[in-house]
Amino acid sequence: MITTFIPGGIAFLVSLAATPLVRRLALRLGATDQPGARRVNARPIPRAGGIAVALAATVAWAVSSAGDLVPGVAAGFALIVLIGLLDDLFTLRPRIKLLGQITAAVLATASGLRLGLLAGGGAYGTLDLLLTTLWIVLITNALNLTDGLDGLAAGIGTIALGWLVYATLHTGNLPAATHALMLVGALLGFLPYNFNPATIFLGDSGSLLVGYAVAVLPLTGAGGGGLSPLAVFLLVAVPVTDTVIAIARRFCSRCLRLWGEGYFWGGIAQGIRNTVNPDRRHIHHRLLDLGFSQRRAVLTLYVAAATTGGLAYLLAQSPASPVDLFAMAMGLGVITLVRTLGIDELRPARSGVLQPILSRVGRHRRIVAFIDLCLVTITFAGARLLTIHRSAGLPAEGSAIAVMATVQLTAFVLLGIYRTAWEATGIADLGLLLRAAAAGALGGYAALRVLQLPAAGTTAVVYFALLLPALILMRFSYLLVANAMRAMTEPERALICGTASEARHVLGRLRRNETPRLEPIGFVELRPRWQGNQVARLPVLGTLDTLAEIVRQHEVHHLVIADPHLQGQSLNWVRAVCRQLDVHVHHYVERLMSDAELAGVPALAPELRTQLARRDAADARTGGRQPAAGHAGGRTR
Repeated sequence: MITTFIPGGIAFLVSLAATPLVRRLALRLGATDQPGARRVNARPIPRAGGIAVALAATVAWAVSSAGDLVPGVAAGFALIVLIGLLDDLFTLRPRIKLLGQITAAVLATASGLRLGLLAGGGAYGTLDLLLTTLWIVLITNALNLTDGLDGLAAGIGTIALGWLVYATLHTGNLPAATHALMLVGALLGFLPYNFNPATIFLGDSGSLLVGYAVAVLPLTGAGGGGLSPLAVFLLVAVPVTDTVIAIARRFCSRCLRLWGEGYFWGGIAQGIRNTVNPDRRHIHHRLLDLGFSQRRAVLTLYVAAATTGGLAYLLAQSPASPVDLFAMAMGLGVITLVRTLGIDELRPARSGVLQPILSRVGRHRRIVAFIDLCLVTITFAGARLLTIHRSAGLPAEGSAIAVMATVQLTAFVLLGIYRTAWEATGIADLGLLLRAAAAGALGGYAALRVLQLPAAGTTAVVYFALLLPALILMRFSYLLVANAMRAMTEPERALICGTASEARHVLGRLRRNETPRLEPIGFVELRPRWQGNQVARLPVLGTLDTLAEIVRQHEVHHLVIADPHLQGQSLNWVRAVCRQLDVHVHHYVERLMSDAELAGVPALAPELRTQLARRDAADARTGGRQPAAGHAGGRTR
């Protein structure tokens, strides 16, 4: 048993010694990651560290007595390292990289590697081969996409391969454990240079190598130790989840938006193209945005990878493990992750792209009728499954569904269901939906009995009980999404410029939720004498001279100008300040001053000072009384 760990120790020592040499070589060849919008490094860092990992694993494999790798798998490893090295040196096109990964996956599957999702030959065997090829390409890319923080991809790869070693040792498969241990040792020797603050990155030569190893080794004849497909997935659940979420997020962000504009096929095509566009919204990036340090984010993902790897080991050791509970836990975990990290692209109601889609779909009666047809078919088939013990045969069941769908849609047309658009559906339409669903259910049941097709009273009752809530949910989906949008939209802080009647009128409108996105927090005035007072239970926070300080201190995003005396150059100056601070200005819509114009106005404009002097003189004559509240001439947008 001890001899099994010797190749891993050799790989560790070789990697520990070779990594500094590879780092110098990468600097000399210009293979460095430059700082950028999607990068977290603040200075150029050499990449191609995967060469040290591959070299260490190769040396350990050459001197060990472990069984040889399958020739196709060995060729795939060599090809994947070559593709990664060329990308580190010359930045290959994504298509070329993908073609190389597919070729490496085909080399592995041609050697007999299979996921084992589908048993049998013929079409099932061909489908299993295609799924295995897709799996290898997916996992290879998943580790590549995960390589976004110091030590992240190398650490997750080490954890996954470590659990694989543990599983194969317990099954007595020593050659497979030795192969995995070589890469574990090589990665452990590389991690001291790669952990934050990193002095070298894995690069594509390393991340693709680790991804290919994690995808292939559990599938080799001796490498998986009898791991089931779910156990293989759990080994790499963290990078796979990140990759799947990234693909879905990129697709939905482009596709749903174009669907809302009326471009169906164009939305699908643009969504598919957008899946390969890199961005800075992976899980590890979101953790950084939430305030995690690099080390804390990496260690958090380490813990997640170790947890899923442990579940994979338990599942491998006990085939009778509750697979359904594992699947449910994973699904709930992904949903929680999407909500916690604020991935709005996968929450269409919150991102605002679902409402225009529903609005457009609701205008086309044929599309609505087709959706109704699908609902009727699904609910009646479900009712049959719930209320019968033996099927009457596919032809009879199909005829029954067709008759029920025809009668139900006819009832919808006769009772006027399609006269009301989705966004216009109200509480009064509930009765209409109830009558239409009941009439269709009764008429369909009578038609089935007359035609001597499969029918039962309990089936009709269950069908009606399933169809009615489905219809209500579909018809009221537009209102539900609209209410969800209003409920989930967090109000943004707003300042009101002025304290006279116009300002109080605007405050009343905001408090009546006529503009629910704006939350007034206080006033700014033209004259310093009002500072510190309260108007309608809100403080006067200062004057326009201190507008920038007030905005920064209170995190204000909107300024509502409610003083009609603020005009001309003074108004332009205020707008220029707001533009520089990214504050939205409401009430007046005029041009904003450029940065050059702003530089020429170091303090309040002379025109504004003249207005202040005139108003102070008027206050002296009137005793400083505020005018009565009246109707504002402008409007708040």
